[in-house]
Amino acid sequence: MVDYILRRNRRDRLEKDERSRLLERVARHAAEAEAQEKAVRAALRGEAAPQQADLWSKLRDIPVNESLMDENLIITATRHDPAHATFDVLRTRLVQTLSDKGWRRVGITSPTRDCGKTFVSVNLAIALSRYENCRTVLMDMDMRNPSVAGVLGLNDVGSMGAFLRGDRRIEDTFCRFAENKLKIGRQLALGLNDKIEPYAAELLQKPETTARIKEVEEKLDANIVLYDLPPALAQDDVIAFSRMYDGVFIVAGGGTTTAHEVREVMRRLGDDVPLLGVILNRAEGQMTEEYGY
Repeated sequence: MVDYILRRNRRDRLEKDERSRLLERVARHAAEAEAQEKAVRAALRGEAAPQQADLWSKLRDIPVNESLMDENLIITATRHDPAHATFDVLRTRLVQTLSDKGWRRVGITSPTRDCGKTFVSVNLAIALSRYENCRTVLMDMDMRNPSVAGVLGLNDVGSMGAFLRGDRRIEDTFCRFAENKLKIGRQLALGLNDKIEPYAAELLQKPETTARIKEVEEKLDANIVLYDLPPALAQDDVIAFSRMYDGVFIVAGGGTTTAHEVREVMRRLGDDVPLLGVILNRAEGQMTEEYGY
């Protein structure tokens, strides 16, 4: 974690008291994650491992680039950074909440750009992939500024807009990580995008979009679907798509996001969209959660 924080802050070293506080926080998160993980696994222990739909075998494999993931702060992949324990806690709490509520669709947004929503989306998706009995789908729905493929170092991944309009098949749009030494699970499907859609809100409101999303859920037999959404205050895309997710995380950038901006996002989404939590992606490289189910 110390290296991670220094890289984010471009600092040469941390003071002794800073280092001690950070290590204590990591230890606390790790203990909490382990306890909650045991509870979730106990609940799942009686279930037989689900049979993956045949369509999963048709999804193309993408390589796992360990050094690139480290560089792009995908800390749940390599687990070199103890801060990954925070995502383990987030993963376990999310699975428990979705199970209790009977939900599966989760939007991840932020008030403005550069708050770290894609950082949270990808790290959470990879953490979820390690649950063998849970099929997770992550879709890049920020169609004005798609970024998931770039974080993973992938090019020419195709158009999510074309898929939503019915011009591409699921197996041509979605992919999963190849077998790898990092134990990133094969039950994570990624819907990537590298084509900008200038009329994204209009596309997201179309009945065809609803039908394609439901097709993904059914044919991939998804337990959890994560949507990496655009910043909520930039355009009306998040509102246009709100009927398609059961709850939302708001990622706030430490030192940049104001309380007023978070409240404005909640006001625009309205009472019909449950707030799963506000995740503070702190400038010094820590991540904390405030839950509000």
